[in-house]
Amino acid sequence: MFKLPMTFRLCTLPLLILSLTACNTFRTDSATTADAIDHQLPAIDLEASGKQDALEDKIAKEIHQPTEIVHEDIWERIRNGYQLPDIDNAQIDTHLKWYSSHQAHIDRFTERSQRYLHYVVSEMEANDMPLELALLPIVESSYDPFAYSRSKAAGIWQFVPGTGRSFGLKQNWWYDGRRDIVASTDAAIRYLQRLHNMFDGDWLLALAAYNSGEGRVGRAIRKNKQAGKPTDFWSLPLPKETRSYVPRLLALSKIVATPEAYKVTLQTVPNDPYFTRINIDTQIDLLQVARLADIDIKELQHLNAGYSRWLTDPSGSHHLLVPVADAANFTSQLSNLPQLPPISWSEHKVVKGDVLGSIAQRHKTTVDAIKSVNRLRNNNIRIGQILLVPSAKIAMSDHVTSEELMQNYGKKTVSGARAQQYIVRSGDSLWKIANRYNTNVAALTRLNNISSKSRLKPGQKLIVSSNYKPTIVSTTDGTHKMTYHIRHGDTLGSIASRFNLTTKDILSWNKVKDVHYIHPGQALTLYVNAADI
Repeated sequence: MFKLPMTFRLCTLPLLILSLTACNTFRTDSATTADAIDHQLPAIDLEASGKQDALEDKIAKEIHQPTEIVHEDIWERIRNGYQLPDIDNAQIDTHLKWYSSHQAHIDRFTERSQRYLHYVVSEMEANDMPLELALLPIVESSYDPFAYSRSKAAGIWQFVPGTGRSFGLKQNWWYDGRRDIVASTDAAIRYLQRLHNMFDGDWLLALAAYNSGEGRVGRAIRKNKQAGKPTDFWSLPLPKETRSYVPRLLALSKIVATPEAYKVTLQTVPNDPYFTRINIDTQIDLLQVARLADIDIKELQHLNAGYSRWLTDPSGSHHLLVPVADAANFTSQLSNLPQLPPISWSEHKVVKGDVLGSIAQRHKTTVDAIKSVNRLRNNNIRIGQILLVPSAKIAMSDHVTSEELMQNYGKKTVSGARAQQYIVRSGDSLWKIANRYNTNVAALTRLNNISSKSRLKPGQKLIVSSNYKPTIVSTTDGTHKMTYHIRHGDTLGSIASRFNLTTKDILSWNKVKDVHYIHPGQALTLYVNAADI
C-alpha cells in the first residue's frame, strides 16, 4: 500500500481540493501520490472552511488515520502476517513436491482446520506472532484435536503430558486441556514465545526445540560451537524428524502463500469466528445440550474435545464452545437443562466378597461408572485393589467419548462386514487365536491395543479379522503410505470410501487404468491420513 510521509503538507491546496472525492478508505493497490490523494480524502467545501490551516489539519488527519484491512479469506489474512524468512532450500523443495502432489491431504487439513483456524490466527496476531505459526497444527496433527502419538502427545498442538502440565494444561479423568482448543492454543503460544526468547529471537531454532525439546537443541548448538561449526538450524546435528519438521512448515507456508505456483487448490475458509465461548455455572451433560439446542453432537464434541466424558468436569471451569450460528438458540435453552447431582469421589479398597454391583449400590452409583472411571474391561476385580468411586449416579453414554477418540487415534480398524469378535476361552493364546483366524499376533495386538506379552483372561473379548492385513510402509507428513490387499467383494469405490479417499487418488497412485480392473489379492498403494486407517 502507498504510504504518505508523516510530514505531508499541502503546498498546492486549491488545485488538490478540486480533485478530492467522497471516498475515505485507502486502496490496497499501488498508486501515485496524486491518485492516492484523489481517491482517499473526503470532499471539503473550501469556502465554507475559510481557514487553510484548519483545512490542512483535517486533510492530514484523514491521511494519517490507519485503515484496517479486511480479509474475506483466512488464508489472505495469514499471508499478510508472515514474518519468517523466505528460504530456498533442497529440504524445503522435497516437501513442496510432496504437498503439490497430494491435493487430497490439503483438502483434508483445510476441512478440519475450519473450526479452529480463525481463533488460532486471532490469538497469534494478538501476541504479535508470525502467522506462519498458525499452520503449525497442520504439521503437528492436521488440526485434529483427537490426534494422539506414540509418545502420548495429544491435541492439535501435540503436548506430551509433562509439558502440558508445566504450561497449566489440567489432565484428569474428566478433562484433558491438551485437547482444549482455547487452553492448548494459549499454552502453545506461551511455549513458543519462551523458546523464541531462549534462542535469541531465532524462530527456526524455536520451532526445532518445540519439536525435539530445548535441551536437545541447546546441546546441538554447544556441540557445533565446540567444533567451530555454524549454529544455525540448517547446520545443527538434530534428529531426522526435527530436520524434516521445520522445512515442512516452511514448505507449507510457501504453499499457502502462492498455491497456484504449486498447482494446488486452497479451498476458501471464511475469515469469521466459527465458535463462541459461553460460560455456564454448573456441570452439564453435552448430549442433553446438543439435543435441546439442536446442535450436531459431533460438532459439539469437536469444539469441546477437552472434555473426556459427555459430562463436563464437575470441578469446573464451566463453559462450552458452540458454533456462532447456534449460540442464540443454545443460550435460550440453558434454563431448560436439567440439574445434575453434585459429584464427590471416594476410594474403595476391594475386600473378600466384593462385587462391582454391591460397591455401586453402597456408593449410590452405577457399575458402568465405576468401570469407566477405573478403565476396567470387565467386571473382574481383585482383593486389595483400590477403586475410585463417584458418589452420584453417572449415566455412561453409548456414544464414543473424546477420551476414546484420542486413545483410538490412528489404530487399524476393520470394516463392519469383516470385523469379528472372539471371546477368549481357557487355554487360549494370541498365537492360537491368530492361527485360527488366518492372521498373526502382530495384527491382533494392533487391533486390540494390547501387548504381545499380554495375559489373556477367559471371557475377554478380542477383535479378530481373517484377512484384513494393511501394511504400513512409511509415514510422511501425517499421512501413512500403506499397502492394501484387495479382498473378495472390494471395489475401488468401497476402498476409497473406507479410507476417506477418491477413486481418482487410488488410480493415480497405482498402475490401474480402469476402476473395474482389480482382483482379489492385488496390492494397492494408498496414502491415508492416520485418523482414517
